[in-house]
Amino acid sequence: MPASAPPPDDAFYIGYDPPMPGPIARVVRRAVAGLVVAGVAGVGFIALRHRVIAGGVFEFGTVRPVAGVVVERPYPALRVAGRSAATLLVGPGKHGAAPLVHGLTDRAVIVDGQRISRDGNEMLEIATVRTSETPGVSPGVSPEVAPDVSPDASSGALVTLRGEIVDSKCFLGVMVPGQGKTHRGCASLCLRGGIPPALFVEDAAGASRLVLLVSPAGGALAPGMVADHAFEPTEMTGRLERLDGWWVLRTDPARWRRLD
Repeated sequence: MPASAPPPDDAFYIGYDPPMPGPIARVVRRAVAGLVVAGVAGVGFIALRHRVIAGGVFEFGTVRPVAGVVVERPYPALRVAGRSAATLLVGPGKHGAAPLVHGLTDRAVIVDGQRISRDGNEMLEIATVRTSETPGVSPGVSPEVAPDVSPDASSGALVTLRGEIVDSKCFLGVMVPGQGKTHRGCASLCLRGGIPPALFVEDAAGASRLVLLVSPAGGALAPGMVADHAFEPTEMTGRLERLDGWWVLRTDPARWRRLD
């Protein structure tokens, strides 16, 4: 005797044998709709709670010529006409620019480089450096020296600052985020490679500032001493000055204190 056909609303269903019975289909549609709504709401909630990651600009792949006068101490920089602050110079990758501009102090040059910028602070990653004696470079490119080229006579106050030690290259825009514990390993390598170290400080009102760190004598800090403190909240005492438009702290790493 042949088996009778199952009733239309039979809920027994084999996945590879469509169509899906009506009762099961209705449950599945409701479940899928609920998951979609919950997913959209969850994404919206996460987006609203997400903290905006601060970062700068790195014009990767865009090499521009910038004319200026070289500064080697405390860290390589370029004094550019029309800018109140010198443009810091760094080498490719995790390397400082000291070997690339050695012996060029007070020389007019053209630096072909990739611009890095954050909150008005400028840096160039050097591709090439051309002097006025280089064939094809006009000797008339020498710019006027920026006015702020020496420590401010009114500065030099003894201060105690608390902040986070950063490598200026990543912080200014090469990496986002270029700060925090997640960036500590990269920062340590950059600082050991000669990237200028800096202290990122914020006041009670939320205003922030980047302060370059130099030795008590005003020279570059030993890379190894700074790298050990990479992205550590630190308290340090020193003399705060203005140099080439930057805030600079003369400080001794041996007296720095890590904060909890």
